[in-house]
Amino acid sequence: MLGIIPHTVDQYLKTRVAPEARAEILRRAGFPDGQTFRLDTEYDDEACCALVDAIAAETGTTTEIVFDEISAFFLDWAERTFAGFFKTAPDTRGFLLLQPEIHSSLACGLRASGQRKVADKFRVEALPDGVRMHYRSSNRLAYFYCALARCLAARRGEVAEISFLDGDVGSAAAIIEVRLKPAQAA
Repeated sequence: MLGIIPHTVDQYLKTRVAPEARAEILRRAGFPDGQTFRLDTEYDDEACCALVDAIAAETGTTTEIVFDEISAFFLDWAERTFAGFFKTAPDTRGFLLLQPEIHSSLACGLRASGQRKVADKFRVEALPDGVRMHYRSSNRLAYFYCALARCLAARRGEVAEISFLDGDVGSAAAIIEVRLKPAQAA
């Protein structure tokens, strides 16, 4: 898994819980107290997923709620850190169409085998009102992709209606349709 994910999860964690709780979450997930996560490092998929599971257990919530919260936190950080990615695509559909290229550009510091794994993770097709994402990953984080799409759409005044044509949020391979429409005026 790209370092950007565990790095973001850990930064979120530091804002959400006390240092003692963070240490316990890291221990539950199999990481040493004081673990730092680098953006330019590849991490074990299972260990990173265990980190999210440990956050949910420690905070008494579900992994889905944790991913929803991390999505908002991640987008706040990414919009500041990688503003160019967001400026290139002024709407949600455009950004989601760029997502495989963005993901691959973030993987450029990984070994060749890691870069291939990242490049093979996403394939996207344009739909008139959204995208169809072909997702393939042993880390089974399709829910995180969906949470990010919903959060990004909401920030841009849209609603993302997500359906799985194949697989589900826990599948290693899935075909996900994200249909976008304007949010209703309040």
